[in-house]
Amino acid sequence: QTCHTWDLFAAAMAPYFHVMAFDQRGHGDTDWAADKDYSRKTMVSDVLAFTRALGLDRFFLTGMSMGGANSLSFTANHPERVEALVVVDIGPRVETKGVQHIRDFMTTYREFNSLEEAAQVIHRYNPRRSLEVIRQFTVVYNLKQLPEGKWTWKYDPYFSDGHRRVDVKQMQTELTAEVAKIRCPTLVVKGGESDVFSLDGARSLQEAIPDSEFALVPGAGHSVMGDNPPGFEAAVRAFYQKKGYLPA
Repeated sequence: QTCHTWDLFAAAMAPYFHVMAFDQRGHGDTDWAADKDYSRKTMVSDVLAFTRALGLDRFFLTGMSMGGANSLSFTANHPERVEALVVVDIGPRVETKGVQHIRDFMTTYREFNSLEEAAQVIHRYNPRRSLEVIRQFTVVYNLKQLPEGKWTWKYDPYFSDGHRRVDVKQMQTELTAEVAKIRCPTLVVKGGESDVFSLDGARSLQEAIPDSEFALVPGAGHSVMGDNPPGFEAAVRAFYQKKGYLPA
């Protein structure tokens, strides 16, 4: 994933908010970490540094998957900065098989002869998205061309080479403790067809945060905002309207 994951949602929210998205270290066009430090603690410190550099004292925070876990941690540790939180298809409890499914895809398909070949492969893996959407919003931002002409993912392969394995039990322990600190209005979003974040896991997260809502977006897998952009936008818009952040 890259910051362009949020392009359609950002466009929908732009009339009401100043929307910013950035690539976390090792992703998209942000540099790979020379010391290979991709811990959640360090990524949260990156978010803090990013917002401080831009003079953002208080803001709305939205994150998905790894970015969602980082957002939960950030909100727990810097509550004075987060007005409201939207966390997408992630929580303390994740499904190991779903995580492995993503990892298997990324390690199986490392290089492509062309962007079109990449688009076809991605479409077979996730047919919820049209080829047109994949061509326009996925391959052009997620891939880079190698000197010999082939295309590969922009992310640091350290993530998929087994070095940064997600320790599900450790993640559950750490995030559970942090989630208990969150008090701001929070929307927990789950993809209706996600195999990474179960309904029980989503409900458990919602119940752990006092001022929280839950939204199930149909026709979406783990990458909710890309699989069903209108459904995701509608869920977030309804949440913001209910909390008085957007006009009804």
